[in-house]
Amino acid sequence: MPDYTTREMMEAYDQTPPVRSFFQKTFFPGNQTHVSEKVEFDVRKGKRIMAPFVSPRKGGKVITRQGFRTNEFTTPKLAPERALTIDDVNKRGIGENIYSKKTPEEREDELLAKDMTDLEESIDRRKEWMARQVLYEGKLDVVDEEEGIDIQIDFGFTNIYVLTADQQFALASVNPMKILRKIRKKIIKNTGKAPDIMIFSSDIIEDFLENPFILKAMDVRNMKNIVIEPRVVDSALTFYGRIFELNMDIYTYDESFLNDDGDEEDMVPSGTVLMGHSDGEGQIEYGLVTQMEDKKFRSYEGTLVPKIWVDEKDEVKKIRLTSRPLPRPFDVDSWAVIYARQTAGA
Repeated sequence: MPDYTTREMMEAYDQTPPVRSFFQKTFFPGNQTHVSEKVEFDVRKGKRIMAPFVSPRKGGKVITRQGFRTNEFTTPKLAPERALTIDDVNKRGIGENIYSKKTPEEREDELLAKDMTDLEESIDRRKEWMARQVLYEGKLDVVDEEEGIDIQIDFGFTNIYVLTADQQFALASVNPMKILRKIRKKIIKNTGKAPDIMIFSSDIIEDFLENPFILKAMDVRNMKNIVIEPRVVDSALTFYGRIFELNMDIYTYDESFLNDDGDEEDMVPSGTVLMGHSDGEGQIEYGLVTQMEDKKFRSYEGTLVPKIWVDEKDEVKKIRLTSRPLPRPFDVDSWAVIYARQTAGA
């Protein structure tokens, strides 16, 4: 791999389409870089206020500014790295012909390129998890026991609805549409904007589609208020159909991830429905990255900052990719999470 400056490598990343994930792409589609590790922004939360009536003989009435608060957060740091040793470049790689005549230098270039891709994808997976935490909990726990880091970034999200045992979608006596209408109406009332997308967990979509009230709404004699026409968007994302009355598209997202304990979890928590806006709920803020280069500290404003350095004493070349992302919502009243099935121990 030719020797490039950090700036040149950053420009290459900017020109390469990122490995996007559904939560990031849908709910946090925008990016904003900053010249500080800390970012400050307003999070709206509150009622819409109408202008007051005023007597013709008076100049006006003061209305209070409300509905948002200013937060300052230190952006979490992600910095996965890899080491490249003499053994790595001298031995045959996976899939390489046993009689290959590749030189160590050629293998070095290939391994460094692959490692950079792996590091970028690992950051994208973490960002998708961060977006998930903000969407379903309204907060983000940044924990690293080895480094002694334990910080919670809380956006004050309160639109969480836990259905009682007699409100479960699986019950023939329950009309899910009444529940969805009520929650949608509250979002519109608080924000002035109607949600248009729902993400069902795989277990709840089954309860929903088999509910007799939903089956009736799907009947052609009822003018197909709900149309279910499943279509696989990709291996993890399925478009199920549309609720015309609510102007709402229905999806399931069956991606999973390995948590920090090494256990596999579903990206969409079991028993949930997420109601939000397909044009986004916020954006990802990126803090400033500072690193040592040529025995000097250098700072970079960007989404991904690479670094390659050599330890000649131990004959190791190391690569690192650093990012300081923070998914942040514009308005914490603009989406809702419904826990539509009671789980064991609940």
